[in-house]
Formats: sequence, C-alpha cells, structure tokens
Amino acid sequence: MDPVPHDRQGRQLGPPHHWNHHQGQGKPPTTIPALTAKFKEAFANPDAKRAAARKIAALTQTTTTSEYVTKFCNLIAELDWNKEAYIAQFTRGLHWKVKELLSTKDNIPDKLEAIFAASIKIDNTCWENEENRPKKAPAKSLVTMTTSTTTTRVQLSEDPNYVTPEERDRRRASGLCVKCSQKGHGIKTMPQQMEGHNQEVAKVAEDELGKD
Repeated sequence: MDPVPHDRQGRQLGPPHHWNHHQGQGKPPTTIPALTAKFKEAFANPDAKRAAARKIAALTQTTTTSEYVTKFCNLIAELDWNKEAYIAQFTRGLHWKVKELLSTKDNIPDKLEAIFAASIKIDNTCWENEENRPKKAPAKSLVTMTTSTTTTRVQLSEDPNYVTPEERDRRRASGLCVKCSQKGHGIKTMPQQMEGHNQEVAKVAEDELGKD
C-alpha cells in the first residue's frame, strides 16, 4: 500500500480528493490580475498597509489636482479599502475650491476614476481662468509722491526768503509778522517798500489766507 502523501509541513493530505482542501480552496488563478491579487494576499506586509493608511489620511492637495491624483493612486495600491472609503478620503483631501465646485455638479460621479477626471477638469479650468483674468493697473506709487514732495520742499528751503511752516506758526503765536518776524503789523499790512520781497510776500500771504 502506498504511503499517505504529506505536504511540506509534514501534514497528511489524506485521499487525493481531500488534497485540494488542504492546498487551497477553489481553483487556482488563471489570469494575471487574479494571480497578482493572490500574490499580494499571501505576501502583504501589514506594516506597509498601516503606513499607507497614515499617509493617505494626511494627504491633501497642495499643487495641481493631477499631482494629487497621482500621489493618491500610489497610496491606494497598498490598501484594500472599498470604493466608498476611497471616494470619501479623496474628496476630503481636495483643495477647497475644487471640492466646492465638484459638489455643485448636477451629477456627481459615483466611481473613483470618474471623480478623478471631474476634479482634474475643474482644477484645469480654474487655472485657465486665473491666467486669463485681466491684470489690475498698479496703484500710484507712494514713494514717487513722497519723493516729489521732498524735492519741492528742498527747492523752497534753498530760497533765502522761504519761511518754514513751523517758523510761521511760531511767529504767528508770538504776534509777529509771519514774513519779517517784526511786531506792529501783519503780513497783510506789511510795508511794501521792502524791495525784493514783494513777490515772496504775495506768495506767503496767499498761503496764509488759504489757512484762514
């Protein structure tokens, strides 16, 4: 009588019609995808799955949707979640603007690949709109305005007849003539015989009248 066959671990296989039960249920895989699935099932690394789960939970869109989709797909290759879980996680990590526009679609896709395509299309449209938006005219430079004012003040200060605003206020508070700093008259009644000052007096008087 032939000895009872044993498997690699030394276990008895029993009669031939029991061998299939010990060596694996059902028929062996006959396609490449099925064989790949069986291979991953047999040699899957639990630590790799946990690491991928942590990474995909922290993944968010920081650049284009296309790049986000690529990173997402690389991670789900290590996972065995269902479709609903993948969709929920993908939409959670989308940029808020893409997510908002995706939610306003009349028919939101219910397949992961379709959601990928719709999100990429929305993102591309947003980028195109941003690039085609009319550019605003730059505001008038405050630096230029300040420089112009400073230049004018420097030119006036070089005039020997120029009286600074601070000095005008001091003379006015002391009851002195704003122009010549003498008592007994104001700038409006200042003696006109002071040669060389008529034009400047008129200018200062005009400034002072504007303050009244």
